[in-house]
Amino acid sequence: MTPEVYLLIAAKIKKELENLQALERELAAYGLYPAVTVGSVGGFGLTDAAVVRIVGSILHDYYTALEKIFETVATRIDRSLPRGETWHKDLLEQMTLDVPGLRPPLISAATARRLDPYRGFRHVFRNVYGYNLSPARVMELLKDLPGTATAVKDDLARFTSRLGELMGMTD
Repeated sequence: MTPEVYLLIAAKIKKELENLQALERELAAYGLYPAVTVGSVGGFGLTDAAVVRIVGSILHDYYTALEKIFETVATRIDRSLPRGETWHKDLLEQMTLDVPGLRPPLISAATARRLDPYRGFRHVFRNVYGYNLSPARVMELLKDLPGTATAVKDDLARFTSRLGELMGMTD
């Protein structure tokens, strides 16, 4: 990998981290992040279909931003993007691999386990009508998001730093 490729990957990770922070700010504006401190949003209870759709959309976007990072690493560094029906799950697993001579793990196996429910939810969100979303499931994912977000950010910072060291480009 060239220094230019490394710099591009680091910039793309930074951009998606900014997108994640914007999504967190959006949830915070509703009183839903980092803790749920409200019983309603816009006059609608947290289990109301409108609120579930709003929160579901943000959770969907959150995982989508992460998957963009995964795809960047898979295509730019690994040169191997999974295919087939399970490619999203396979991509998540691929990001946990330590590939000697190529790259360190992007995320830990523990972080991948935390992210897998969000990956599954993203699939559901795209494939069912919003009124079929489970309010309990959405709230469960929302409440777990702060811990998951911290784990992801720690892993991404570690990856970027380690990759920079391997490239001889330390800050």
